[in-house]
Amino acid sequence: MVYMAANNSLSGAAGVDLEELRAVGSSERVRVLTFVKQRTGTAQYIEVSNGDDEVREDLGTIDSGDPNTVTDFVRWCLEHAPARRYALVLWNHGGGWVPDDIEQLYQEIRDEEQDTGVTRGEINFLTKGRVGRAVFTPSIKRILALPTARDRAICNDDTSGHSLDTIEVERILRTATGLIGRPLDLFGMDACLMSTLEVAYQLRDLTRHVVGSEELEPGDGWRYDAILRALADNPEMDGRALAETVVRTYVDSYRDMQGQWPVTQCAVDTAQIGAFTDALGAFQRAVTAELATAWPMLQRAHARATRFQFDLVDLKTLCEHLAAMEVGDELQDACQAVIAAHKPGGYVVAEGHLGPTVEGCGGISLYLPSPLDELNRYYDDLAFAKELGWDDLLRDYQRAVREG
Repeated sequence: MVYMAANNSLSGAAGVDLEELRAVGSSERVRVLTFVKQRTGTAQYIEVSNGDDEVREDLGTIDSGDPNTVTDFVRWCLEHAPARRYALVLWNHGGGWVPDDIEQLYQEIRDEEQDTGVTRGEINFLTKGRVGRAVFTPSIKRILALPTARDRAICNDDTSGHSLDTIEVERILRTATGLIGRPLDLFGMDACLMSTLEVAYQLRDLTRHVVGSEELEPGDGWRYDAILRALADNPEMDGRALAETVVRTYVDSYRDMQGQWPVTQCAVDTAQIGAFTDALGAFQRAVTAELATAWPMLQRAHARATRFQFDLVDLKTLCEHLAAMEVGDELQDACQAVIAAHKPGGYVVAEGHLGPTVEGCGGISLYLPSPLDELNRYYDDLAFAKELGWDDLLRDYQRAVREG
């Protein structure tokens, strides 16, 4: 199941990926179903074929950013092609929204008598910022409904849209797994910046494997033809083998395309996330215990680690840089344990990267903003923050640096 929310700057790329899917198409053993909404034309459900016998259902004008549209697509897939194993891929890695899109969402807020005074100039500003990279319309509307322009500007400069999208993805998968009656075998995000510990933790009970990229993805995204050829050759492959295939084919497809670097892709096993977060918990406790004296070293390690948009930091390189400093034995051991937890075969099923700026990355990022910046107002809503207390460490880190 491939959900192509392509009503954005990469509308043309959806057509390319459809052709990659058609190069192999469906068979009796492997059914390939897509939702496609491009910038022009109507939305469609398609069972992809490499011949002229594609099954299509025209949906008319529809909001591809509405989570209910995703769950309706899953429902159609289950009715149209019931299976023993299910993979769901969310496809969206364009520049996002145009001003008219956000203006329409704000009109919906005004219709609900929540006029917050958003101007057209502010809409243009939000479109060009991080809010414009959010995937789902409820995420955008929650930010537009904030009471002041300052509140909205802060969200446009932090990870609010990313956090809200994570919550929407959980709601989608909870509904989908309720329809299926069990977790997905694989949930993939052919999208930017989604290989975070926060995302996987939010979805840990809803899918057996998660595949995503730490870095921005090139416009070409995944190689669907290569993935489907491998699946057609071995239709009995399970979610783990499919996850490994996605990572391998993705990295291989960009190996001779240095102009598209950096690229990253990672697959994780959610059944192993407990052991991984146990190692991270020990790291949190060790950092907290030494923070009064070790905060300058943490700040230097933070600056040297591989960083991505939305204040996301590669966890492995963060721990490697911190372990290279004169930290205490407990923190040194904790850093080494987190580094070891990235080895393939445990939580990390497969990981690949290309390019000097991502050299040494471990495949897993997490939220670590500058201690001089304000924290994302929605971060506390994530299960990772609520249950593991990462937000407490962020506040302690802020306080230590600011009181310096």
